[in-house]
Amino acid sequence: MTTTVPAPLAGKIAIVTGGSKGIGAGIAITFAKQGCTHIAITYKSDPAGAEETCKAMTAVSPSIKTFSVAASVEDTEFGTKVVQGALEGLGVDHIDIAVSSAAIVNVESFPSVADMTFESWNKVITGEAWAPFTLARAAVEIGKMPHGGRIIMLSSASSKIANGDPLTSYSVGKAAMEAVVRNMSAVYGIQKGITVNSISVGATLTATMQSFVDKSGPEFEAYVKGFSVLKRLGEVQEVADIVAFVASPQASWIVGNSVPANGGSLLAVQG
Repeated sequence: MTTTVPAPLAGKIAIVTGGSKGIGAGIAITFAKQGCTHIAITYKSDPAGAEETCKAMTAVSPSIKTFSVAASVEDTEFGTKVVQGALEGLGVDHIDIAVSSAAIVNVESFPSVADMTFESWNKVITGEAWAPFTLARAAVEIGKMPHGGRIIMLSSASSKIANGDPLTSYSVGKAAMEAVVRNMSAVYGIQKGITVNSISVGATLTATMQSFVDKSGPEFEAYVKGFSVLKRLGEVQEVADIVAFVASPQASWIVGNSVPANGGSLLAVQG
């Protein structure tokens, strides 16, 4: 007798921000492979990339309903616009999983401590902490996320170490995101049985990272690979698989935590 094991995310409705490329796209496609039936993604300025992600999801199963929402994490109403757009675009009445993957990732645009202004500081903090907060809140309050729902925010190993220029505001933003996770866990865990967690992502081989490596040369490549005790960059699929697990019913006892997906980047190895 053959026993069919149900897909971990069978029947789930998900939002993945930043899904037009990189880790966000990898997460959305992995969600499709693991059984989600409705998936909305966001993009800032790459509708073609969003379309490619949607095609990749429907290639998994033509019955999967996809939708892309144009939105920027710099918009103070980010979460509300994304959730409302997803509900309407997917034709659903609730959201089961909300993943914040969109971020301000252009490191070259981050100012140094000496050049930091209130406006540049707020831009990064808004993108890294306020936008994920608004998405989580809107997914619950507007998206009617049910008991057992999952809120996941992609943080960074940078949130836990001293980075210096030009990553000061980025690191602070990710640390603030993790504080949001802990506090929202207390609120929505108690009130609604929803888990809220972050994923501490390390240096990952996205197209953006590859471009930066190509421009910066072999010394930079060796430097970023050196963050991990495995001496390599992470793969998008490795991160996506961890996110998918945290989104699954099997991760119901993981609450208010920062789950590492960084190849041991935070280990202090002697010798």
